[in-house]
Amino acid sequence: MTKAVLTLISLLLLCAFPAQGRSISTGKKQVAVSPYVNNIHFSGNKSISEEELRLIIVTAENRSFLGLGLFGGSRRAFNKEEFEKDLFLIKKLYTYKGFFFTDLDTTIVRKNGGKKLDINIRIRENNPSKVDFITYEGLEKIPAELKTDYLHNKRLNVNDVFSVERLIEERDRTIAFFKEYGFSFFHEDSIRIKVDTVGTRAGVLFRLSLPKQLHYGAITAIVHNPVNSDTTPKTKTYTKENISATILGNQHISPHLITSAIEFRPGDITRKSLEQSTLQNFGATNLFSSISISPDSVQADKLYTTIHLETAPKHQIEPKILVDNRYGALFFGTSLAYENKNLLGGAEQFRASTEYGTQAGYNNKLLQNLDTDQYARVIPYEFGLKSSLVLPVLKKPGNFYATTVEYAATKLPVLLSNKNGLLRATYSARLNPSSRLNFDFFEFEWVKKDSLKGFKQLFETDLAYNIGIDPSNEAAVNAGIDSLLETHVNQTFRLRYNFTNRQSAPAERTIRNLDLLLEESGSLAWLMDTYLDTKNYSGFTDKDPQIFGTTYSQYVKLESALSLAKNFSPQSQLAGRGRIGWMTPYGKAETTPEERRFYAGGTNSMRGWLFNTLGPGRSVSKVAANFGADIKLELNMEYRRKFFTLFNQPSGITLFTDIGNIWDRNGVYGLTLKSLARDFAWDAGIGLRIGSPIGPFRFDFAYKLHDPTQEKPWRFSALNIGDYTFNFGIGEAF
Repeated sequence: MTKAVLTLISLLLLCAFPAQGRSISTGKKQVAVSPYVNNIHFSGNKSISEEELRLIIVTAENRSFLGLGLFGGSRRAFNKEEFEKDLFLIKKLYTYKGFFFTDLDTTIVRKNGGKKLDINIRIRENNPSKVDFITYEGLEKIPAELKTDYLHNKRLNVNDVFSVERLIEERDRTIAFFKEYGFSFFHEDSIRIKVDTVGTRAGVLFRLSLPKQLHYGAITAIVHNPVNSDTTPKTKTYTKENISATILGNQHISPHLITSAIEFRPGDITRKSLEQSTLQNFGATNLFSSISISPDSVQADKLYTTIHLETAPKHQIEPKILVDNRYGALFFGTSLAYENKNLLGGAEQFRASTEYGTQAGYNNKLLQNLDTDQYARVIPYEFGLKSSLVLPVLKKPGNFYATTVEYAATKLPVLLSNKNGLLRATYSARLNPSSRLNFDFFEFEWVKKDSLKGFKQLFETDLAYNIGIDPSNEAAVNAGIDSLLETHVNQTFRLRYNFTNRQSAPAERTIRNLDLLLEESGSLAWLMDTYLDTKNYSGFTDKDPQIFGTTYSQYVKLESALSLAKNFSPQSQLAGRGRIGWMTPYGKAETTPEERRFYAGGTNSMRGWLFNTLGPGRSVSKVAANFGADIKLELNMEYRRKFFTLFNQPSGITLFTDIGNIWDRNGVYGLTLKSLARDFAWDAGIGLRIGSPIGPFRFDFAYKLHDPTQEKPWRFSALNIGDYTFNFGIGEAF
């Protein structure tokens, strides 16, 4: 695996070196190389950032990875004419922002015999122009309250720095404001702006030509036929809630779906926000590929409107390829999904999928404490079937009910095979465009585990001590294995809150994602155990949690995750994520179910360790890590830089570091202040990102900086360039 990875990286680096231009000797004369730009330095720019200045100019530095010539592309020659145009654009940008008297001084320093240029651009901004007075005309005919509301929120005020930027902001605010209060045909040509400037003073006049205020007239919705021409004779028409609808062709669309998505009605004052909400409501159904609202005509101050809808393909088949190295060796698989976007006519979405993945080769790294004749030769695999049905709540667009049925069978490298069956019912509510609340009001999971040859020996050598069992006590070992392999059920209630500003945040703002989870399991099962199923079953006492002869789990789980991403430029980003998780059994239960615990290590976690091989605490057993723990603390940081393209996709590198671990609630590896300071894990590394239409391919090479499993946990003095942990994945880690 290591040789294959090194070969891959070597090929990438070989391709990354650009063909450099050099002096070419022909035997008669030498062809001189054109100079290129090595560095551009700005000074004196207080009002405009250097990043913004670099975005508008064509002249650019020839950059490469660490200045080594890697991934830099061919060197671009300096062009004097382009540079002069760049200086003009810089002055124009300052004028745009109100600095009419900005001066530029430039110096060009030639290095390496004139082959390399350093450009210094000194900016003297001088004083900006400020607004001396601002006047609005054309507001005489609107109500005084509306006029007051409009003027109260203006973006341009006396003594503000005058700039074209602010003029455009005020113009756009004006258009949006009056479109929201019935002036549907108010547009850019309805505003005339006059500016008088004297020195650094500017006077501004806004002259508005307001059209008539309108109310909605008749509203018509047309669902077009995406397959055949709209001239097809087969149509369905209906009128509901004063909205007329026509469905062309053999399409089954619920009338209630159409009317519930439309936020405005005949007689309402026209509002742009209602039309925007209508578009969002139709989009949230995932039923239509094209949605538009057309103003048809105006009669007697009423706006007659048509909503045009074109349905997306109803049936969709989606194949996928799955590739990572979750168990150390290459793990690959495939999945196939079928989706019906409109099962019953009300945008009900039915989806069924199956997936299968397996490890490409045999790997026994977790079984090194056993002799090869003591255990079965295991090739891990995962098989899953999943089906879901989403039922939208038409009266509350964006909200829906969902039911999910799942079955999974896995074979794990720790000599276990698992079978899981799950049934879940969910209600999802859109609180606002940025946040959502999901409530799993019913979930029932059945879990069955079987041991493979050698598991008992593995339990004795790698797991017993970690859970407080004496490996030499045969009875205790057998009891521990029986408890671990016991078939059980998880009856769960779950509340999850998600927030993201990814869709609304400007590119220069910080992107925030927040995920909060509250999970409880066993309360309903306990009620059944206490009041419904009162029989005695063999192997159970009244102190054991069981229903109908099967153990049930009882636990409470809390988890939170916050991720932030700050764009410094279109090519660079700083991102971070923090995760905190805690769970505990309660009632009759003494332990938490292994499938619901926290894990550490892998491509989306602590990258200095392989998938699920870290913890708990300073445990040296990777087998024990595969059974998880009840507490998790983790912090991840990345600096992402894109500076080359491969296969026409932006690509680059990522510098990253991860710190954290998982802990038990008590015992040898329990979380205390002492163990927190002693047993944290810390790694750092570099990753290659190769862009693709489905997300970047990630090749991460991480080095352990603090390894709690070692007698001397600090690893700086023992760092070795070849002693890295490799993780592969698709898509960003967070």
